[in-house]
Amino acid sequence: MHINRITTFLLGPELSWLLMYTVTLLLVAPNQPPTEAGNARLESLAWYILFSAIILSFVPLYWSHGGLGWWMLRIGVAGLIGIVSVSNRFCVAIDYQDSRNSGVGTMFMMMVIFGAFFLFLGMIGTTLFIKFRTYAVPVLKWAGIVAGVLLIFWIIINLLARAR
Repeated sequence: MHINRITTFLLGPELSWLLMYTVTLLLVAPNQPPTEAGNARLESLAWYILFSAIILSFVPLYWSHGGLGWWMLRIGVAGLIGIVSVSNRFCVAIDYQDSRNSGVGTMFMMMVIFGAFFLFLGMIGTTLFIKFRTYAVPVLKWAGIVAGVLLIFWIIINLLARAR
């Protein structure tokens, strides 16, 4: 299937971040007015959404036609803006109405720092993978197999522990 250049340009990382920001808005909406349970839910969901958005921002590379440098610049700029926006929206929606709110500011800083770190780590890894694709595919295949086996063992161990 061939996608034309305009469609490829529009289906970039910016759209991925816009979609994840929309998901964020939908997730924080039920916590108005803020409740204790809603705050706890948002604190844990924020990390999952942030890291999912970072991973999703690399998906447009699959159908890209342009140069790798241009796409990495778009992923980096959109990612930094998206990380700050998503983190801000989650942290604004969390309000304990007491001294615990100081931790919300710390959470915002941690989300931005860790988000930027993993975004740039992903950019470096993706660039290396694309440059050395011939050598990287077998390594990634076996790493995926090992990770899958470890995940299956972890699930079995957890299921057995809960059965007790």
